[in-house]
Amino acid sequence: MKDRQLLMIPGPIEFTPEVLRAMGMSTTSHVAPAFIEVFGTALERLREVFLAPDAQPFVVAGSGTLAMDMAAANLIEPGDAALVVNSGVFGDRFGDILQRYGAEVTHVHAPVIGDAPSLDEVEGALEARETSSGQDYKLMTITQVDTSTGVAADVKALAALGREHDALVVVDGVCSAAGETLRQDAWGVDLTLTASQKAIGVPPGLALVVAGERAMEVFRKRKSPVVNY
Repeated sequence: MKDRQLLMIPGPIEFTPEVLRAMGMSTTSHVAPAFIEVFGTALERLREVFLAPDAQPFVVAGSGTLAMDMAAANLIEPGDAALVVNSGVFGDRFGDILQRYGAEVTHVHAPVIGDAPSLDEVEGALEARETSSGQDYKLMTITQVDTSTGVAADVKALAALGREHDALVVVDGVCSAAGETLRQDAWGVDLTLTASQKAIGVPPGLALVVAGERAMEVFRKRKSPVVNY
């Protein structure tokens, strides 16, 4: 559109004409064959966005925080150890959510606001846990881009560290997915989450989770039921 001003903010974002046209289509039942076909296509395309061809996508009515809650509720059982690579407010939030489900949470903070924890610091925390308890962290969370600080994490290198220490790697991609490079399968990320109103480019209201096989297997082997309906 000529002379159109584009507002570049963390979200909600502006929509392309194609999205606006889709929003103008008639409403259909969520069990109608046409809806089921469209929904299936959306799941397949999420695999393409996250470069995770064998992962299981979930699209749920809710926010990015709900997507974080889904990851914690389904993967954490009381007493599990979790490591949060913390670069801002949303690392704090993930730690709070994990604790709600009974996790023993350790944070690796950046030395100052606006920095990211170094790889050496994260590796040190992973090794310290193994040395002190003889067990690895069950789960490690990474905020790829923390909206509160604008700090971008090196997901590829951090995920490799997490895998080396047998931790599930969970990436909060709310502010980054589809905007920053993220190769979920190739980088060994077990679960990525985001929300619809950021770089995905559609209206707010959807929590998006893409779970790899390791994450799904941990869910299937839970010893206790998920404590969230």
